[in-house]
Amino acid sequence: MSSGQWEVVGKSKKSQNGKVKTKEDEKKAVKNGPKLEDVVPHSQIKSFYSGMEIDEERKPAKDKKKEGDKKKKQDKKNAEPPKPKPPKTLEGALEILDAAELANIITTNKLRFSNAPLVWLKEVATFLNSKTQIEIEDPTFSNYDTLYPLSAVPDEIRSSLTAVLQDAGKANAQLFFDVTLTALANDMSRGQLVNGHRLLLQMLAQDYPEFCITSIQKSASLRNSYQNRPPIGLSLLWAFGQGGINNFNVGLKAWQELFLPIIELKNYSKYVVGYLCNLLDTHSNMDSTKVSQDQLFAMIDMVQNKRNSLPKDLSSDLIKQLSKYKDIYFSKSNNKLQVTFNQLMKKLPNQYMSGPTLDPYHRVLVACLVDCIARDDSCNSTWRQLFHRCSKQSATLLDYIDSNWAEVSMKLKKKSLKQTVLQYKDVCGEALKGKKKDETVVKTNKICQDILDRMTSTRRFPWIWASFFVLIGIAGLVAYDVNKAGGNFPKSTTGRLLNDLGVLEHSQRAWQKTLSTSARGYLWLETNAPIYYTQTVEICKPYATLSRDFAFVAVKKAGTLYSNAREYVVEKTPVVVATIEQYAPGLIDNVQSYTASGVEVVKKYSNDYYQFTAEYLKTKVFIGEWAPEILQNKTQSALNVTRSHVSSYFHWFREQVHIYSKIP
Repeated sequence: MSSGQWEVVGKSKKSQNGKVKTKEDEKKAVKNGPKLEDVVPHSQIKSFYSGMEIDEERKPAKDKKKEGDKKKKQDKKNAEPPKPKPPKTLEGALEILDAAELANIITTNKLRFSNAPLVWLKEVATFLNSKTQIEIEDPTFSNYDTLYPLSAVPDEIRSSLTAVLQDAGKANAQLFFDVTLTALANDMSRGQLVNGHRLLLQMLAQDYPEFCITSIQKSASLRNSYQNRPPIGLSLLWAFGQGGINNFNVGLKAWQELFLPIIELKNYSKYVVGYLCNLLDTHSNMDSTKVSQDQLFAMIDMVQNKRNSLPKDLSSDLIKQLSKYKDIYFSKSNNKLQVTFNQLMKKLPNQYMSGPTLDPYHRVLVACLVDCIARDDSCNSTWRQLFHRCSKQSATLLDYIDSNWAEVSMKLKKKSLKQTVLQYKDVCGEALKGKKKDETVVKTNKICQDILDRMTSTRRFPWIWASFFVLIGIAGLVAYDVNKAGGNFPKSTTGRLLNDLGVLEHSQRAWQKTLSTSARGYLWLETNAPIYYTQTVEICKPYATLSRDFAFVAVKKAGTLYSNAREYVVEKTPVVVATIEQYAPGLIDNVQSYTASGVEVVKKYSNDYYQFTAEYLKTKVFIGEWAPEILQNKTQSALNVTRSHVSSYFHWFREQVHIYSKIP
């Protein structure tokens, strides 16, 4: 403009130092921004930074304060005690239950609701459920003892629960049992944990077993409502079956009415059969366990109907339980079994069964028939009357007796059985007179003859073995004496003694005469001793029978005395217990708890010692040359060699007897 010309107004491409600015420099300038030195005079730069330093000094102070606060909070957190970890098992949850808290809940509810015992019990159930929040995989506790989980409850807690149940009264306890069964199913259906309900149901069933079968129809309806949900259904069955732990009749009725109807359901079959097995094993040896004739027939019919609808292994187990069941019946029978025998004979199929055709179920029925004959001799006459109507069944029974003679013959009375077999043999003989001969009749006739041969064969006295051992002893002593003299009898001690006495020659002649006479006497005894032995047995048999009957009467009288004494003790026991509780409260419970603890400790250490001993013998003793297989082989070889030598010596002995018997 100063030059008088128009100038183009635009951005200068030169920087302050005269260099031309490129586009890249402009971008860097925009990106990095202007520098402090380009804007503020150099003299003011120092003061500007000094203000910044003051701010930086103040900032760490604030940070230090924050760090101090954090440290205090951390120290406070570390000073707090660690929270206890929740238990992972039901035993652990029961062990940490606070007895004082439970007692406080019971006392408070008794004061607030003095006339409402159900409220007390429901509050106790709620408390137990809240304190035992443990998931249970097996609702039947099959891997634990029979009284689990009640056995894991501490004594103080258990005493409090027992006291509150007793204070509620039997009627209220019965009502609470039914209510708790429903609550158990309903709470499980909502996904809640119900271990408290299980504990209380088990305690009530222990004290009052009849509660489990008092409301059969309600229980069956409840079971039907939840049988499609196995965890709930099994929990209900477990609760129903708790009464059978102490009472066989209660357990049996619960099994028949509540367990049996669902035995064919896959999820329940194993538990239903297993419960019956445990019930019979627990009560089979108790005096109070009895089975009536109707119950026996009902069980037989039930097994017949259900055995083909179950898996093979469960069907086999069910038949085994039937065998145990019939043993209980016959052990407590009154020896009047004609009706039982008649009905059992008709339950056998009208066909001859033997060997593989006699399946395990029918084998149990035939064993029942044998027990009838063994315990009631009049069953033989009943059997004879059934020959024509039940000929095939009779043939099956005779075949079983013949096949198991060693076991059965000890039970049966030979005289009555012989009459029965002879009469049946006559029946077979009449049937064999026709042109067409039934194969079953032919086989049965042969079986009858075999049984008769077994009964008529005499038992020989073992004269051979007796003589053998006597001669072995004498010969051993003389042989040892002669062997010491180099095999020369006159030079042996025995020979010199006889020579000094002047009887050596006579003794040798007498010895030969003795051997000859002994040999002839032995042969005579071998021939005639069995005859005299049989006559002696026949003469002494009535006296033996009289002695046996006398012993039976004595045992029966002793049993009566024992029963009277037992009833007296049972009658007076509650009085004694009440007296002890009056003067020493809690003493009996403490003694029982200490005894149970002692038994558990002994059981535990005995098992541990057994396992240790077995492992030690297995790994340290019975190895190498002492291995069981090697010992078995050596023992078998030794037995074979011994048997061979004994047999050889016996034949030699027989030859010597015949030789000496021919000497005049």
